[in-house]
Amino acid sequence: MSLRKIIFFPAIFIFSLIFLINNLDAAAPDTVSKKQALRLRNFFSGNKRQSTPLSESLAHYTMGIIYDGDGNTEKAVSEYKKALAIEPNVSCIHTRLAGDYILLNRNNEAIEELKTAKLLDPTDTQPKFLLALLYTYSKKFEDAQREYEGITRLEPESVWALGSLADIFILQKKMAEAAAIYEKMLEKEKNSSALYFNLGVIYSRMGRVDDAIAKLKEAVRVSPDYAEGYTGLGVLYEMKKDFPEAIANYERALRIDPGNASLYHHLGIVYYRANRTDEAIRRYETLIKLNPKDARSYIEFADIYLKEKRYKEAVAVLEKALSLGVKDAELYIALGYSYSTDDRPDEALKYYNKALEVDKNSAQAHFFMGVLYDKLKKDELAINEFRETIRLDPSHQDAYNYLGYIFADKGVNLDEAVSLIKKAIELEPNNGAYVDSLGWAYFKKGKIDEAVSELEKAVNLDPDEPAIRDHLGDAYFEKGLRDRARLEWERSLKIDPKQKNVREKLERIKKK
Repeated sequence: MSLRKIIFFPAIFIFSLIFLINNLDAAAPDTVSKKQALRLRNFFSGNKRQSTPLSESLAHYTMGIIYDGDGNTEKAVSEYKKALAIEPNVSCIHTRLAGDYILLNRNNEAIEELKTAKLLDPTDTQPKFLLALLYTYSKKFEDAQREYEGITRLEPESVWALGSLADIFILQKKMAEAAAIYEKMLEKEKNSSALYFNLGVIYSRMGRVDDAIAKLKEAVRVSPDYAEGYTGLGVLYEMKKDFPEAIANYERALRIDPGNASLYHHLGIVYYRANRTDEAIRRYETLIKLNPKDARSYIEFADIYLKEKRYKEAVAVLEKALSLGVKDAELYIALGYSYSTDDRPDEALKYYNKALEVDKNSAQAHFFMGVLYDKLKKDELAINEFRETIRLDPSHQDAYNYLGYIFADKGVNLDEAVSLIKKAIELEPNNGAYVDSLGWAYFKKGKIDEAVSELEKAVNLDPDEPAIRDHLGDAYFEKGLRDRARLEWERSLKIDPKQKNVREKLERIKKK
């Protein structure tokens, strides 16, 4: 689990754009330079006894503002253009016209107007802000960065400008630069819990978990009722596998915000990871009361029972969801899997098919049907389901591995088996089960040296998996390394004493 992502751009872009466009007039007195002020003053103090170009331009500009106020953007654009045709060197008119172009989704034209406004008045920050927002919207982050940097040079004390620049750094994954800006902002705003929180999130994304914790502690010190701060601390301590501290912080957040369903979710997970299964179950019971229609909550709750081999209780949780009218492909898959682990294959198959009725393109439904058919020794049906899984989801590494292993174990299609398993490893290089499958395929091909190499890697990746040690023992035995083979089989049997075939191998090697 990772600390929540900061998604600054969409909300800030929309809010900032609307705010700036709707407040161009209100902001003008503070942002117009002396040069522009003199030119605008001429609008209001011209000779009233006769029409002048400036007064005509002012009339069109004023009508544009009136049309904007009435929501008639097209007519406003027409008036601003007329004003600029008469007096083209007033920055704020170009900015107003750009704002209306943005509202009409004519962003390229808006950019050109804003560039002109910048040239006419380099000290006006409004065109720079709008340009930065447009560049951000277009994902031209370096251009946006330059605009925000220009604003911060003009207004070094502007928290909005600094924050916007930090956001752009985050979007570019320049976390160190973003952190430096937040640190600078905190020098000015020492009692801002939001700034401490955001800096903590940035530190966590940089892998500086202890620094992140320190900043979030500052956030809750400044604002003792800051539920999100305690939640963040819970996530960070969970990342460190300090489950008592994680639980304590989640519980503090829950006392502040007792109706927050996500906190019950966090607590259910961390209580289970802390081997406090009963508390985990109680939290999930509350969670499904708060979210009675959320399929994911039932699935995660049932998963606890499955891990505890309490299959009937897992089924009961999922059946409750169905009784409340929850229809979800993943829910049906989870129910099918629960029935499968409870040795009820007919029921399992029924629910996998129901999942496909809800989502005919569910790769997971086909995958688990393949697993079920493999368990029932229906190899051809299993193979067909795994192929369909791969067709629907070419990145489904488990399907590549499962299909490859079936071929390897049967000693057929061994070249395809190697190719399939290599694809699984390409998608997940450090998966011990996949590397074991590759070693076993090489073993079946008679490439013993390659088999030993891969199986030794697999043991290092997953030392507590008895099947891998059994396979490595077979490879050592085939290579003539009897003592090593015996040692691996003994280790395999120690992990799982119920392996009859491994016990028989050891008995045979002792007799020779």
